Amino acid sequence: MNTARLLDRTGLPPQARQTVDDFEKEHDTYFSHLVHFGPELLESLHAPGARPDNVRVASASRPEVIERMAAVTAVANLPQQRDADRNRYLQALLDIYGMLPVQAQHSASIPGTTVIAPEREGRILAERLGVLPQKRGWTPQAKRMPVTGGLLVGVDEWLPSQADRLVIVDGVVASGVTLMAMLQLALEPGADVEIFTCHSTQPGALALARYAERLQLSLTLHVGHVSGALNGKFYAVQPDAPDQVLLGDVGDTISPVTPAFPPRGERRDHA
Repeated sequence: MNTARLLDRTGLPPQARQTVDDFEKEHDTYFSHLVHFGPELLESLHAPGARPDNVRVASASRPEVIERMAAVTAVANLPQQRDADRNRYLQALLDIYGMLPVQAQHSASIPGTTVIAPEREGRILAERLGVLPQKRGWTPQAKRMPVTGGLLVGVDEWLPSQADRLVIVDGVVASGVTLMAMLQLALEPGADVEIFTCHSTQPGALALARYAERLQLSLTLHVGHVSGALNGKFYAVQPDAPDQVLLGDVGDTISPVTPAFPPRGERRDHA
């Protein structure tokens, strides 16, 4: 099975170790799991292909989703964002969730469901949607880091134990690697997973579907709209205007107009 590799930080090349250290300092965390997606694996996951039936796109029947996406893109490309712009952006994302044929609240309420909402945008949106249960909800940091020879995903120590049924709420999917890393770490073969997101690139949606199949998971991806392309840094951009981002950094955009995240408990000591 061709999947990503879990790496031991002590064996990382010096440049990769420095990248990990820098990201941990920036986000005030410690990555207890490091998952490496090599270039050949990424190329195979992102290869062109037909969108499978388990990728369900709301905009196919709800053109209002595309209108909300246009508002999101307009705010993302403003030279300066005011609070009113940020609130408009956040409301557009929440509107898109409301237009999905299956609601995240319903799927998260099924007994035995574990919910993951990655920091920051996943956690913010999940809180607004009311889908983070008290005992079976986690908000791990999951950060994508460029390294020589692919992408490295760091996931911190708040990752839940392996689950049989999982709901993930996240803002957008670009390359898909952060969510693929969490699928690999959180689920056993045969588990059910539903992912709810406002937007995905076509390569990102295909990668999630293909990776779930490799992990022998039953996946349904509920997405508002699929569009755009991946640039060299794996950001979602306009295909005919690679300097124009589709969504920008969702967490940076909405966090100034939402409450600070609640304390997550004492962090473990680490070397």
